[in-house]
Amino acid sequence: MLDSIFNFYSIGLAILGLAALYRAYTGPSATDRIVAMNTINTAVILYILIYSYRFDQYHYIDVALLFVLAAFVATIAILKLLHDGRII
Repeated sequence: MLDSIFNFYSIGLAILGLAALYRAYTGPSATDRIVAMNTINTAVILYILIYSYRFDQYHYIDVALLFVLAAFVATIAILKLLHDGRII
């Protein structure tokens, strides 16, 4: 039962990721592209967490946490670059 729910979520995440990838490619503004890339990052992180639970590979949770941290720092850096024209 739980495997079928995870399969359903995986399919939904794939559709969400493809829609966000389309939005990142065709987005009219930079903020649309940033939001789309954050959505893709969230989908990838959820894939990692589902994989780690389904196959009892709990050390991948650390990978997901590092990916969250890197995505957050990258988003802040890109937003600062767009606002001020420089990162530091």
